[in-house]
Amino acid sequence: ESSDHESSLGLSKTSVDHLFIQASKQWLRGQDVPKEKRKSRIIRWLQYRGFNWGVISIILKKLESQHPP
Repeated sequence: ESSDHESSLGLSKTSVDHLFIQASKQWLRGQDVPKEKRKSRIIRWLQYRGFNWGVISIILKKLESQHPP
């Protein structure tokens, strides 16, 4: 059940989905940039907004699965 996992992040599924859409825009904006650099940009972008590593890693996994290199 994924809701337990999400509640431990302090974010609802809707919030995670919304955040993922925002992160996707950031990700796609950097298409000419190497993948590692794109990842570090997303990490910085999320950390700046105060998200913890649990949230950041979920967003990164989703980005990588939806936007393969």
